[in-house]
Amino acid sequence: MKIEWNKVTWYSKLLAVILFLVVLALGFYIGALYEMVKVQNDALSTSIQNTSQIVSATFTCDAGKSLQAVFYDDKATVSLSDGRIMNLPRTISADGGRYANTDDSFVFWNKGNTAFIMENGTTTFSNCVTSQS
Repeated sequence: MKIEWNKVTWYSKLLAVILFLVVLALGFYIGALYEMVKVQNDALSTSIQNTSQIVSATFTCDAGKSLQAVFYDDKATVSLSDGRIMNLPRTISADGGRYANTDDSFVFWNKGNTAFIMENGTTTFSNCVTSQS
């Protein structure tokens, strides 16, 4: 079979239609994929903005204990030297920052460069101090 490059045949018409449909479908697929990624990125960006970290501080306490606190707008994540990690919402306090779980069995208090932790009414991490205020 001899190919004539300047002549329109039913093969060339069929190939043109198939290529058109493939390009059209590919365009729709890429557009849908772009929109899906854009929606996910927007949701992630909003989530990150809602939980933006304000400050992080490491405290040294009595009895060789320590803790690290990461403060956000409305909560704090407290990592204790005994390996526990507590995510605590900010609660009402007259002075300083108070972060506690729902039943107040774990309370983290912070004012300036000092902090302490009370568990079930007993102070378990006391005289905690950091150089960062």
